[in-house]
Amino acid sequence: MSSADERLQERDAPARAYGLRLGVWYATLFIAGSLAIVYLTYVLTSASLEQRDRQIIDSKLGTYAAAYDNGGIEGLASVVRAEQQTLPERLFVRVTDPFGRQAVVLSQQEGWDVATLETRQARLSDGTLIEVGKSTELRDEVLSRFRAALGLVALSIVLIALSGGALATQSALRPIRRLIAAVQRIVTTGRTDERVPVGDTKDSIGELTILFNAMLDRIERLVTSMRGALDNVSHDLRTPMTHLRGSAELALAGPPDIDRYREALADCVEEADRVLVMLTTLMDISEAESGAIELHRETMPLAGIVERAVDLYRDTADVKGITLEAQTDP
Repeated sequence: MSSADERLQERDAPARAYGLRLGVWYATLFIAGSLAIVYLTYVLTSASLEQRDRQIIDSKLGTYAAAYDNGGIEGLASVVRAEQQTLPERLFVRVTDPFGRQAVVLSQQEGWDVATLETRQARLSDGTLIEVGKSTELRDEVLSRFRAALGLVALSIVLIALSGGALATQSALRPIRRLIAAVQRIVTTGRTDERVPVGDTKDSIGELTILFNAMLDRIERLVTSMRGALDNVSHDLRTPMTHLRGSAELALAGPPDIDRYREALADCVEEADRVLVMLTTLMDISEAESGAIELHRETMPLAGIVERAVDLYRDTADVKGITLEAQTDP
């Protein structure tokens, strides 16, 4: 693996780590919410089946109590036998005398498992106790199958959540990766004309991309303005620096003379002051054009500005054989 590939992988490592965390959080929340819904569905289904069994038992208690009141134990037994031949589920029916000593089981089902029975009791007017029970085996079997189905559903939810988290993470990180790639190209090449494609989405990432491109536009304007300022400085300083060097050379070329030296130094100081004024002016103009400084407009006498502008470019005009004159109203 080359060093460039290694550097690229090192730069992509934070993005991959962030994407992994984002995918894990998405999958965790999705799985937790889905499993909560699955568990609630199971609880409601179990409660509904249990309520149904109780309603059946309570209904049969009323029917058996009326049969006992009309025909006694024989009438109740005939009703129970008739129902056991037609009902899909047989009920456990037991009648106990008022003294609780004699119990008669009217159901024909053999091998009742009392632990699987859900029973309800009703005390009749003569003190007889009728007990009706319904086996929970069928309900438990239905719930067992339902749990198996919910297990498959939960497993599917986990797989979907992991896949969806990975896809959502890739989709969410794609604009960020474009930003990272653009910044890497700018840092590597030094070109500020690079721009990040703006997608159709108007979310936070889209706004960030727009702001990033606007920042690049401003940086490019500043760089262009700085380059222009440097070009102007290098061009405009050539003439006064030539004059300054010429004055010094003329003073040194002749015989020693204090007065000539003083005059040459005075010329050099004057040229240096012009250079400083020119530098300050050019930098102010560059900053104003690039928007780096805020301009406050105010009324000023135009004559002084014109005179300073003429002085600023007088040397350049003299080199080209041009005479600058300004006639302004004070």
